[in-house]
Amino acid sequence: MTAHAEVSPIIVCGCQRSGTTAIVRILNDNGMMISNEWALFDWPQWQDQFSLAEWLENKRDEVQKNLWLQYWHLEIELNGSEAEQGFPAALHSIYGKRDAWRWGDKWSDYVFQIDTVKAHFPQAKIIYIYRDGRDVVASMLRKTIEKDIGTGFKRWVNSIEAWLSWKDRIDHLAIRQEDLLQHPEKVAADIADYCGFTLESAGHAAYVLLGADAEIAEDHVSENPYKHTGAYHDQFSDADIPDDAKRHLINLGYF
Repeated sequence: MTAHAEVSPIIVCGCQRSGTTAIVRILNDNGMMISNEWALFDWPQWQDQFSLAEWLENKRDEVQKNLWLQYWHLEIELNGSEAEQGFPAALHSIYGKRDAWRWGDKWSDYVFQIDTVKAHFPQAKIIYIYRDGRDVVASMLRKTIEKDIGTGFKRWVNSIEAWLSWKDRIDHLAIRQEDLLQHPEKVAADIADYCGFTLESAGHAAYVLLGADAEIAEDHVSENPYKHTGAYHDQFSDADIPDDAKRHLINLGYF
């Protein structure tokens, strides 16, 4: 791994249920080492209580106890004082042990932490994916992430507004989830071009899995990627959409 790779992670973000996992699947399918919701940048909120080493130790404990985390993440190995050498050294100590030349992390709330990301990793590649907020909220309700449309739309609006606050001043790749569904190979090629690697496979892009799992089969959309596009009417109507959400839907061309 080159020094450039150590300080240039790929950061994937976007409101939950917008397709961030689909982006990770494409990247991982092409040799990138992208972890899933490790969220180390949440540490600054707790740095008055924990050192970075303690924070990472807590993450290691979580991995050892949680089989799901073990599936997605590498075991943490901290040697000496490397965890106290700052974010690049700490994150590289976790993710830099593989022969891949590019690594990164996916967390929906990175959208609120982009300035921190760029401060520590000026060469980071930022990918933001967004989706029709009505479908996002409907998916949140199906997955019981939110209990009502008001809190669901608030989460979507907060993500969109955070993105809008930095979209014109920070280099990044913005992707519409609907474009990913309709033109998966093209979007995969755009991701490869932006991140600077040769696209070896668009296989995962060809059957995008938007948070599919065995327990909730109705969110398995690989056979019909358009199943949930515009299918929010069984949950609520357009008249129920809050004004701020409707404004963003209009500006983004969804309404």
